[in-house]
Amino acid sequence: MKNFLVANLSSKNTTKHKDIKLMLKAQIENSLELGWTTKNIILLTNFTFEYMGVKANKEDIYDKCLTGSKMFGIKWLFDNNLVNDVIWSHDLDAWQNTEFKAPDFKDVGITCYSTTKYNGGSIFWRKTAKDIVYKITEKIIKNTEEKEEPTLNKILKSNKYNHRVTNINNTFNVGCSGYIIRWQRSIKPICVCHFHPNNNTAWETHALDRNGLDEKGIDDRLEKLIKRYYPKLATKLSEKGKKAQQERKERRLKGLEIKPRKDKKK
Repeated sequence: MKNFLVANLSSKNTTKHKDIKLMLKAQIENSLELGWTTKNIILLTNFTFEYMGVKANKEDIYDKCLTGSKMFGIKWLFDNNLVNDVIWSHDLDAWQNTEFKAPDFKDVGITCYSTTKYNGGSIFWRKTAKDIVYKITEKIIKNTEEKEEPTLNKILKSNKYNHRVTNINNTFNVGCSGYIIRWQRSIKPICVCHFHPNNNTAWETHALDRNGLDEKGIDDRLEKLIKRYYPKLATKLSEKGKKAQQERKERRLKGLEIKPRKDKKK
């Protein structure tokens, strides 16, 4: 299995450059700490970058849809005949929490939000998914208004491709929206915690039990690593966080379980 990361910096908006490079460093160290070898970490960027022995492949990536950079990154792998193994492609803020093997899946393995909507932040691809990848990127190119995740959902849920897609366990992508439902659905320990360290609410959700589950999602090892890169992270809940935690605990005591949101009709 290959661990695939894409970073596509915008020349028009340079404010996020430092943040993205910091996340890349944390991601690389986290992967190496979990046993990935440098040859099994594939990094694709549109800028020169190297860290802890992992050197980026510098290429121009489709820049009209920065949110779709991962899909164009996967296309680049296929274009260069680099897909000879399972590819785990994930967002820079989707953190591997513990060691894991690739789940069982068909051509594409993907999780949902707390709804039936697919989440593009952590996906497993096989070599046999080449035509699906090309179809998704083709659609984004043809309509510059198309974004990665809505396009993923349209293609992967279509009658032509849905039989080749596996909805894998939420443990491979537990984000912040609908956190309780995704956490409850997940095999433990959580394999992938999806949050941006600079988002205080997100950090409280994963590391400080903002939802009152009496168990945090992130493990001690990953928490320590992220704190090395983000030393100003909170060590206790904010007042808003404490209030949210208490409210959620009270709802569960009253038997008011949180239910999945219904997908919006488009």
